[in-house]
Amino acid sequence: MQCTIKEPMPLLEALQLLCPDSSKNSLRQFLSSGRVLVNDNVVMNHGFTVHPGNILKLSEHKAKYIRDLKIVYEDGQVIVIDKPSGLLSVETNFEKEKTAHAILKRHYAPHKIYVVHRLDFETSGLMVFAKTLDSYNNLKRQLSHRQVTRKYLAIAEGHLEGKGTWSCYLHEDAAYYVHASDNPQEGELAITHFESLGIRQQFSLVGFTLETGKKNQIRVQAAKAGYPLAGDTKYGAKTNKIHRIALHAATLSFCHPTSGKTLSFSSPTPVAFQLLYPN
Repeated sequence: MQCTIKEPMPLLEALQLLCPDSSKNSLRQFLSSGRVLVNDNVVMNHGFTVHPGNILKLSEHKAKYIRDLKIVYEDGQVIVIDKPSGLLSVETNFEKEKTAHAILKRHYAPHKIYVVHRLDFETSGLMVFAKTLDSYNNLKRQLSHRQVTRKYLAIAEGHLEGKGTWSCYLHEDAAYYVHASDNPQEGELAITHFESLGIRQQFSLVGFTLETGKKNQIRVQAAKAGYPLAGDTKYGAKTNKIHRIALHAATLSFCHPTSGKTLSFSSPTPVAFQLLYPN
């Protein structure tokens, strides 16, 4: 099912014209499951705008699950998952089985699955894995050249206003605690862009965009600035009402390793966030 866009409009509105018998909830599910394509690029962003000449398609593809791990997109080169909070991204010295990577490896055996990047144990949201070595190398180059867009949604303690950039140097000690410093000799450069999206009671809703991708980067820089993420008691949070860190990898965009087309995905805000920041 497809149509050619005649005038600028929100993507949801265009979908309603394409699927007049579908409810708005169904349209949002089409987006969340990776079934909506604009000019053959997957779009999962509810706020996306289409323009004249764009080709809007609704594919038959639906998200599948592998042992409760949501697969939002898959082809012969890449797999994009929506990782739940409370699941490790990759194996550690202490856990070899209950990880996103291990689940994928078992399912796709004997084929290899390559880890492109990671999310912390309590962080939920979008991750991409590679299915071939060439695709892995391509995606790692995109990361190193800062061509992969990763945006996060978080709830921070305190009233963070405006927008800006945090830049400092991070290093990890023997106890796996990441420290922030302004001294270039004391770690690797970490750059995070932030934007306050609202303030409610003692919390701020914040959007983050990573320019670099260091371990615990957003968590440590937010704490250094005086706005630890809710639930992140390791780095100074005083609240933990939802029994997890309030950090979610909400959007992910990269160029497909072989076709060169831009793939863009978004993940719904975790329901638990409503307990800290209603509506």
